[in-house]
Amino acid sequence: MKKYVMKPVTKFSSIREMTELAVKEAADSVAYKFKDGDEIKEVTFRGFYDQTEALGASLCKLGLEKAHFACIGENSYKWIVTFLTCLRTAGVFVPIDKELPAADKVNLLTDSDTDVVFYSEKYEDFVAENRSNLPNVKYFIAFDKAESDECALSFDKLCEDGAPLDKSAYDALLSDPEETKMIVYTSGTTGIAKGVMLTEHNLVASIYYGLSCSQIYDTGLSVLPYNHVYESVCDLLVSLHFHSTICINDTLKNVVKNMKLYKPSHIYLVPAFTDLFYANIMMNIKKQ
Repeated sequence: MKKYVMKPVTKFSSIREMTELAVKEAADSVAYKFKDGDEIKEVTFRGFYDQTEALGASLCKLGLEKAHFACIGENSYKWIVTFLTCLRTAGVFVPIDKELPAADKVNLLTDSDTDVVFYSEKYEDFVAENRSNLPNVKYFIAFDKAESDECALSFDKLCEDGAPLDKSAYDALLSDPEETKMIVYTSGTTGIAKGVMLTEHNLVASIYYGLSCSQIYDTGLSVLPYNHVYESVCDLLVSLHFHSTICINDTLKNVVKNMKLYKPSHIYLVPAFTDLFYANIMMNIKKQ
């Protein structure tokens, strides 16, 4: 029987240490590529780290070091910045399925004791219509507002204002590795959705041992919804530690087009999406 040899992986004990290693080992390498209108933007590991530091400093200034942070929105670079920034606080990150009915979103935000909601422009109406149903939410942070107002803080403004701030308070934040760091909700197919509580130790072990026994490559196309733990942990976090470039797919209808554009060496998929993916390819072949 052939003996399996585990691949060597740099050890780390926290998400904070992992992000610092990425900057130390691959600062000028491209971490993310994504479309911004007709332009393809590239962000290095250093640029990404600096933006999480800026946002983290602003969150600390607001007294949110131990908050529960929820995020509602389509896959985007700002979603990833929010994800890694919040994982490096002493608080908890709660990804919310954007496709859920409004009542279910409100239920999950309430059940998870959410203090802060990050959201994209598509969910402006949801926030406006349900603000009174979420009395415990202290701040709403909008990805697409240029300026903060009485309804929501601007994500861009928080990053801009946080850039010159002292980062020492944010950098000093620590979490107990056995305490909840992320709450992922089940699909609710057999009843009401249940919150699965993942610790930082769970996340670190998944990244480390995943890379020890599997192979990813230098460029990935990120397709699956970020609220799914398979995509957020096994793709986003694993790729960060491996120092891969993540290319963010904008819409499902553009998957084949984006494969040609970014030329990825790996993609994380699930069976249902593989069937859709195959049908899309066959449709495009017939049109040619």
